[in-house]
Amino acid sequence: MAAETVSHTIAIIGLGYVGLPLAIQFVKNGNHVIGIDIDPSKTTTLAQGNSYISHISSDSIKEMQATGRFNATTDFTAIKNCTAVLLCVPTPLNKHREPDLSFVLETANSLAPHLTKGTLVSLESTTY
Repeated sequence: MAAETVSHTIAIIGLGYVGLPLAIQFVKNGNHVIGIDIDPSKTTTLAQGNSYISHISSDSIKEMQATGRFNATTDFTAIKNCTAVLLCVPTPLNKHREPDLSFVLETANSLAPHLTKGTLVSLESTTY
């Protein structure tokens, strides 16, 4: 008997150099992905099938869009039916050369009201 493929809906918050490649790979593996970014120009560009990252081709974005398993938004309420949420937000170094966690904390505060019991949340940003 063949193994059954299980599809999940995954939210990726932060569609930059870490989040966008993750989104592409999860979609290629048959998952539904909701990409969330606070920059509406990024979500609009992706909805138009274009890339804003030099090493990711617009063809890759178009292929992902064509599956019907990817949606980009600025709306955090979209995570309510997700099985996992991956935080891929920046953690730049501050003046003491320590990670600035303000983006992580702001993102956590924005998503917390929309989480449901049992949702996996994973921080994919570089930090200590």
